[in-house]
Amino acid sequence: MSWLWPMAGSPSQKGVAVRTSAPPFESDDDSDKLERERAFDIADSVEKGLAREIVTEFMHPLRRSSKLWRFHVVRSEDKLQYRLFSDDGDFLMYARANLDARKVEFFLYNPTDKEERLYDPSRPAFTMTFSKDRSEWRIVQERCEHCQFAPKHLSCSCHGRQQVAFIRHTREPIGDGIFNCMEVHIPGLYSDGSRVIWCPLLGRGDLGGPFDDNYEAQTLVTRKPVWNDEVESLVLDFKGRHILSSAKNFQLALSQKPEHVICQYGKIGPMTFSLDFRYPLSVIQAFGISLTTLFWT
Repeated sequence: MSWLWPMAGSPSQKGVAVRTSAPPFESDDDSDKLERERAFDIADSVEKGLAREIVTEFMHPLRRSSKLWRFHVVRSEDKLQYRLFSDDGDFLMYARANLDARKVEFFLYNPTDKEERLYDPSRPAFTMTFSKDRSEWRIVQERCEHCQFAPKHLSCSCHGRQQVAFIRHTREPIGDGIFNCMEVHIPGLYSDGSRVIWCPLLGRGDLGGPFDDNYEAQTLVTRKPVWNDEVESLVLDFKGRHILSSAKNFQLALSQKPEHVICQYGKIGPMTFSLDFRYPLSVIQAFGISLTTLFWT
């Protein structure tokens, strides 16, 4: 699949993982039947090269590069649905926001694809929740990599689930404008390149907590724009992109390298935003971070 070329590999080439736990309010017989039907659908999609069941592919950092990998996000007219595409236009991920429930759910399948039978609105791959004041956002993986095959009562599903990213928003004045800031915490990487699995059953606390310098997490911070008197606005330099003015535009850098842009998100059309990022961010981390600007005005 060409859309995975910055990543480690293709889900359809590595096999599939079928969920075995029964959805709530279903009998075991109904659940078994649904799982068997889904397994057949997945097998059929594998043969066609369309299966996208390996969630970890979207968790791996992009390959190292001196440049940002380019993607773009298309927003629906009601501003509650978002689709992530590669620069070539290949679909990667779908997200829908539920403001009343204070959450955004992420799916690996496109619900509007006529050939798509595997999209299930009750089975998000990732979920992002936000606080009542909309200042704190937390992304979790629905099926933890550490304990996904354990019985439910022995898994982390009752303890907060595997955390993928934590984002905190603040606001501060710059010149005559107000700057939307964010601080992002993501699980770190070991020296061999493997990821830290942020499972509470492995003794790891909340990603939103304070960390020591040598803690197994990385911190990203927003690059501050400068006030431009000529355009009477705060501006950022999005190199290589023609960006429209928007309160949702931002750039992120590692806290220890504030001039080294890791991720940038900018409006490029009425309903389209560029999303460019690189190592050590993964697809779900970058996409999720971009959607925390949902309420920025």
